[in-house]
Order: sequence, then C-alpha cells, then structure tokens
Amino acid sequence: MVKVTNQVGKELRISRFLNPKSQRTVMVAYAHGILLGPIKGMETNEEIKKQTETLRKSDAILMPMGFLPYCQPLFEGKDAPEMIALYDWQSVSRPSQHLGYNEGSIEPVTSIERVLASGATGVMTYLFIGFDDPEMEAKEMRRNYEVNELCQKYGLIHIIEPRVVKNKETNPDGTMKLELMKVHTRMAAELGADFIKVKYPDTPERLKELQDISPAPLLIAGGSKIADADAEKMAAASISAGTAGIVFGRNIYQAEDPAKALDTFLTIVHETN
Repeated sequence: MVKVTNQVGKELRISRFLNPKSQRTVMVAYAHGILLGPIKGMETNEEIKKQTETLRKSDAILMPMGFLPYCQPLFEGKDAPEMIALYDWQSVSRPSQHLGYNEGSIEPVTSIERVLASGATGVMTYLFIGFDDPEMEAKEMRRNYEVNELCQKYGLIHIIEPRVVKNKETNPDGTMKLELMKVHTRMAAELGADFIKVKYPDTPERLKELQDISPAPLLIAGGSKIADADAEKMAAASISAGTAGIVFGRNIYQAEDPAKALDTFLTIVHETN
C-alpha cells in the first residue's frame, strides 16, 4: 500500500526527532520566558545568545514561535536540533509570587501556518483536567483535538503535556496522584498524541506503570531545577521504564555548566541499554 504524503511526512519528522541509535530523544525546554518571565539561563540577552551555542547538541528544542528570531542560530545548519513549537500559553502553573491563579487559563499563542512557515518539526500543547468548571475541561479536549487534526493533516509531530490543575494533582505528602495521571495520560494518547510529556510520578516503578497504560510513548518533564544527582536519576528512570526520553529545561540551562549537563543527559538517554 502506498503511503499518503502526510503520513510519510510525520514518519520522517519522528525519525529526526528521535536519535537513530537509541530511538529516544533529549529535548530541551527553552520556553519558560513566556510563562514565567526572565529567569536564570534566559534572563538577559547575553544569556540567550550563549544558550544558542550551548544547547545545539540536543536532539530538539521546545520554544514559543515569538522567541525564535532571538534564538535563530540554534537551528541553523545540518547539525541543528529539531524545533518543536510551544503552541500554548498557560497561567495554570504560574506561582503565586508571579501573580499565579488558583486554576489559571490556557490559550494558543501561534498557528499551524506559522509553525509550518518556521520549519518546525512539531508542536506541544497542554491538556489540563480537573477544573471546577467542567466546561473548561471540555474546551481543553476540543482545543487539543483541533490541533491534532491539523498535525495529522500536515504531518507534524504532536506532543501533548497533560496535567491536573495544580491544587489537585498531588497527595498531602506531595507525591503525584498516579491514578489521575493515568486518566489524563490515556486521554492524551486517545486524542492522537505522538508523544506525551508527563511529570515524573516519584519512582521508576510508578513511571513504568504509567508507560504501560499509555499507547503513546512518554517523555519525562524535568520540572523545576533540582539537584544534579536527582535529575540524573530521573533521566535514568525514564530509560528503565521504556519511555522515549526526556524534556529537561531548567536542569540544563540553569546548571552551572549547561553544556556539561546536556552532555550528561545525552549519555544517559542514548548510551543506556
């Protein structure tokens, strides 16, 4: 059977997104400015310019399209990482000191036309569940469905990051509510996500349990900056659980030596059997 062009296009993009040897990826999330403002590692123009050199060895970079002109050197040349467009802005996870809300809201900040024009490989959207107003969750499903339809049409990779609104996603002891993670992870998979970015559910065993119920491969989010040893253990756990890799941001670009941190994660993800 002859494949249609958009199917071939998606398969080609996935082949570039994943390392050909390990079939896994190390994606750097360099997308926090539009969510949190200027933070360490992307606070000044000088830092941003430096990171366009530091982060080039990654397999992919996640960023908003409006930030692309300031980071263009990251994607120039044949050895450049793949570009994944941050499709959404959200204030759900914004902390209280940054005018955070109890629940927050989500809106697109780009279009498929702009993503295609940029040369990006794919997009990432958020999928939040658990709002007090059930219509909010329905709108989240509709928005993700519409983006997925466009990604199917044009052969783009679609990564979904499903989350529970922040005041409901953890137990009293701070651990993640695994049963709720299973719900939103399966929702994202059955919406048609090619990859699903999830928070680390506290242990390698729980992560494997989460991957086992997901038809789509998982990518593990690094979250806020943590100790180097803990971040490395999280990356190793992602491999032992059979996921497709990691999406780390602040644990790389906020490290004392970002290039060294990136090399460490590349080694863990691609050279672990």
